[in-house]
Amino acid sequence: MKSLILQTYKTTIFFLLVNAVAFSLDFDMKRELARLALLDTFPDNPGFYNVQGIDYYKKKLKNATSPSEKYFNHFDLAYQYLCSGYIDSALAQYEKVPSQMWDNAFRSSPEEFDKYMYLALCHLRKGEQQNCQENHNQFSCILPLVEDAYHIDNIGSLKAIEYYKKSLERYPKNYKAKWLLNIAYMTIGKYPDSVPTQHYINFKKFPQYEDLSYFTNLGSELGVDTYTFYGGSITEDFNNDGFQDIFTTSTDLETNVSYYISDGLGGYVDNTLDAGLKGITGGSHCLQADFNNDGFIDIYIVRGGWLKKKAGEKHPNSLLKNNGDGTFSDVTHQTGLLAYYASHTACWADFNNDGWLDLFVGNENGASQLFENKNGFFMDVSKSTRLYIEDLVKGSFWGDYNKDGLQDLFVSVSGGKNYLMMNKGKNVDGVYTFSNTSRFAGVTEPINSFPCFFFDFNNDTFLDLFVSSYPMSIPLLSEQYFHSIRNTEYSSLYINNGDGTFQDFAKKANLNRSIESMGLNFGDIDNDGWLDFYVGTGFPSLDAIIPNILFRNKDGRSFQEVMNAGFGHLQKGHGISFSDLDNDGDQDVYHSVGGFVKMDAFWNILLENPGNVNNWVTLQFEGVKSNRSAIGTEVTIYSDGMEGKRKMFRVVGTGGSYGSSSLQQEVGLGANNIITSIEVYWPASKKMQRFFDIKPNNFYHIQENHNKIKLVKRKKLVLGNYNKRPQKNSHKHH
Repeated sequence: MKSLILQTYKTTIFFLLVNAVAFSLDFDMKRELARLALLDTFPDNPGFYNVQGIDYYKKKLKNATSPSEKYFNHFDLAYQYLCSGYIDSALAQYEKVPSQMWDNAFRSSPEEFDKYMYLALCHLRKGEQQNCQENHNQFSCILPLVEDAYHIDNIGSLKAIEYYKKSLERYPKNYKAKWLLNIAYMTIGKYPDSVPTQHYINFKKFPQYEDLSYFTNLGSELGVDTYTFYGGSITEDFNNDGFQDIFTTSTDLETNVSYYISDGLGGYVDNTLDAGLKGITGGSHCLQADFNNDGFIDIYIVRGGWLKKKAGEKHPNSLLKNNGDGTFSDVTHQTGLLAYYASHTACWADFNNDGWLDLFVGNENGASQLFENKNGFFMDVSKSTRLYIEDLVKGSFWGDYNKDGLQDLFVSVSGGKNYLMMNKGKNVDGVYTFSNTSRFAGVTEPINSFPCFFFDFNNDTFLDLFVSSYPMSIPLLSEQYFHSIRNTEYSSLYINNGDGTFQDFAKKANLNRSIESMGLNFGDIDNDGWLDFYVGTGFPSLDAIIPNILFRNKDGRSFQEVMNAGFGHLQKGHGISFSDLDNDGDQDVYHSVGGFVKMDAFWNILLENPGNVNNWVTLQFEGVKSNRSAIGTEVTIYSDGMEGKRKMFRVVGTGGSYGSSSLQQEVGLGANNIITSIEVYWPASKKMQRFFDIKPNNFYHIQENHNKIKLVKRKKLVLGNYNKRPQKNSHKHH
């Protein structure tokens, strides 16, 4: 006992000393980000294609001593030009590579080193640049391409078609060429009639669901279509006015974050400058929580993912404190969170149930970190808690999978077995510790994985687990559309057995496919009471022109793959956020759209939910002894009606990788119109609340220490100018 008291005393003294020092030091995040943006990081990251790479390979070409070195530099320089958007220069460099070298490379790898494929890609991207990037509209690049999305200047696509045909004459099994050939024909309105029979993809074979109406992209109309590289997104009510706001990032340090607040009339106002966010740049991922329990939602920004060690260490993450007056302040250093790693994921949870949200940060170039929140100041306790992971971490998610009232952590890694870190609670010294139970639980795979999340797939109140595969193969992904799939790793849907173990249900659930997912999040898109998920296919390669996909949950038994209804966007997909932006009871989707390089930058989209006939309820939670955000709080909704007795289980949180959905729980009831009861469990206080006589299709507020549920009036909005909204087949590119 004495040793424990002494240890606690030492920890307290250390905390106070560190806290005092941190607050006394002068650190300006905006100044630091501006300095870092000027650094030449390309030599440290030859795989990170940007404008700096052009000068780098020009110098290498100038200093090349052998013909082989010279010609390889031509090849590398060409791709730098292409990634930077200088397509004519890229074509010129590809033509300087001798035919003999092309032929030798083709014989060794016909899927990857065909001259015609590179020339075709240049022209296909040039067509996209001229028509979709420079003159985009709300239907640009969304499968199936409608007339509004056809290219007016079709020269680029026509040349691409010519080269893809030549490539397929040499290598008929090139599924990547087949796929892109079909896309090229679509862009000029010549699909399906002009597609050669032997290369034709019949998209009518893919499910088209008449009961799911078209989700219209209102990003441009509402002025929230930020032009970015890949990044994160948040939908949340940051100013507590009853309307959902939007926050989004771009991974490059030259691009400022964007903060849009609802005007309460159906539009949005760019409040970035007024919020004091000018100079806050970068961010591959962002997520929100009330870290200091003051009633205002704060923001954490993750930076440095994909960068190699030296450059990645130059990119610190950020904690933005919501000041409650419409502004934010960077408090990273003051709160003990300043660190220089290449981070790719982070997630909030109160792992020790002390009422303060803790933070896990997954790093790529060093040990990941678990920060314990001590009254608003953070201390790295990853070693003392045995949550010390040195693998290349890509995804992470908290969840109480074994129902012991403690938050456990799942961590996905690239090139190794994944981690399920079970929270064991306090040891004999009073320290919370974790143990890797992934092998016992049966959740070690896929070996190459990326986003992951806990959710209740079948509404049995046990958390299931989805882990997305990341095979890094465009030919393989293309093959799937021709129903010719080689052996590969698939994504895993692990169903919770209720005894600490899981079984992979992916095949039975129609998920035995490769996705190449980066962005991933879940929500109930049709209010049927079953959680769906939306995949952003963000593979960095420029020939990865793969549609983002909605997977629709069918009664907790399987998923339907949906590429229509506005979800099949061909641009890279990353931050995805589900939220009821117009207070009409159904979830809209904000999506950060953009890739790894300049040529892949694009405009973000906002997909408005057209509505459905199902009922719903929206619940906002306020912790008292538990964390104010109520993250980790469990809610079970019991309903009755046309579908008989049902229950829906949800856990308060922000969702999956890159995107962060609203903390309010937006729960569909299906056709049931009676809520018989709502049960709320608060892990920190171990308090169970039960509420009765709740009317559906309303908003409610639930406080931890209050035994009555509060009806909240919310103004329903009409997003944008509905009467002047362009219809599906009325506008072309200009």
